[in-house]
Amino acid sequence: MTAGLVVTLIFAIGIITGMPIAFVLIISSFSGLVMLRGFDVALSALSTMPYGKSTDIALSVIPLFILMGYLASQAGISEKAYQIAYRFVGHLRAGLAIATVFACAGFAATSGSSVATSAAVGKIAFTEMKRFRYNDAISAGTIASAGLLGIMIPPSIMLVVYGIVTQTDIGRLLLAGILPGILTALVFCIGLYVLALIRPDLMPVANERFSWRDRMVGLKDGSGILILFTVIIGGLYSGLFTVNEAAGVGAAAAFALLLLKRGFDWKALLIGGKEAVASTAMIFLILIGAGLFGQYVALSGLAGTVTKLITGSDLPRYLILVLILLAYIPLGMFLEPISMCLITLPIVFPAIKALGFDPVWFGVIIVKMSELANITPPLGVNVFVIKSIRPEIQLSTVFRGASLFMLLEIITLVILVIFPEITLFIPNLMAK
Repeated sequence: MTAGLVVTLIFAIGIITGMPIAFVLIISSFSGLVMLRGFDVALSALSTMPYGKSTDIALSVIPLFILMGYLASQAGISEKAYQIAYRFVGHLRAGLAIATVFACAGFAATSGSSVATSAAVGKIAFTEMKRFRYNDAISAGTIASAGLLGIMIPPSIMLVVYGIVTQTDIGRLLLAGILPGILTALVFCIGLYVLALIRPDLMPVANERFSWRDRMVGLKDGSGILILFTVIIGGLYSGLFTVNEAAGVGAAAAFALLLLKRGFDWKALLIGGKEAVASTAMIFLILIGAGLFGQYVALSGLAGTVTKLITGSDLPRYLILVLILLAYIPLGMFLEPISMCLITLPIVFPAIKALGFDPVWFGVIIVKMSELANITPPLGVNVFVIKSIRPEIQLSTVFRGASLFMLLEIITLVILVIFPEITLFIPNLMAK
């Protein structure tokens, strides 16, 4: 009990003072281990954890997927994805917003990150929506929220991290994200279309139409998206590649697309490499802290106690699930998604398994909660991304536009909870 109070106090102070979450996890977990098993045991854990995590072959997926996303962005995949979507649906009600959602879905198939997706697509989408006098809140909210598809549609870094922490098959997790990602995009588009019917002044109709010939040419230009998606998902589904091999081949394919880009500049490759290294270092440091925290949770018996309390209660298992998911909402307001999941999963996941929920399905549900956290004030990471690419827009404006998508995210989440078959359909086909 004393160790738990000390860890909680250190954790709270670290969060309040703005300390990086990786260091909060390391310091609080080390302190807890000292109180539970002594200084020597805690020091041994601290000295072995960085090497153990950084040399884990399963974690090689993360830098490769991150590198693939950055190389694809430098190759102009995001611009091509937007142009394809714009040529097909730009002339419809809410057409530019819907095109943004589809473009983010396309770029998500090469990215794995919601932040990268919003940033890459947002630069071109915002200009077009401004040109046709779209409401700033709707424009900003759409870009921030459509970027969320980056952590659901494979290759998803969040699903990879979840798989590593919970020892769940990463290949099945990545395949499980396909249909929920498509469903999310469709719910977003329907919501935007309905809003455009009710308030047409918010999203004026663009008066530009393209011939089918122009549309087909656009599809040819966007073949890079199809290549990367086919390499990863096709390889996994057919059993041709392991997850690590699919990540490596995907990164190589993205590099080839960058080399084939007109006006190729080696500077773009260096930029992509530096950004990938920085992102990987941040994630690995958080994983090291999470590993220490997992050891503390295991030694403290906290996970077992929570599991016994939950399974020993007379509450229906779906009510328990709802209570667990509700707890993620306030956490998402103050923690970025990867940190939120790494902190909670060692405690929550054993109880979820004991209740009989499918680990792959729950991974997708956790990603949905992470999506919601990315647009929830005050920390919504994707909202700050939009602010960074459009400094003239107020944060309150972006959050106001994202509020529609919070509702749409909750609707999608309810559908996935009621119909788990949507999530498990493709992974189960692979198993057969």
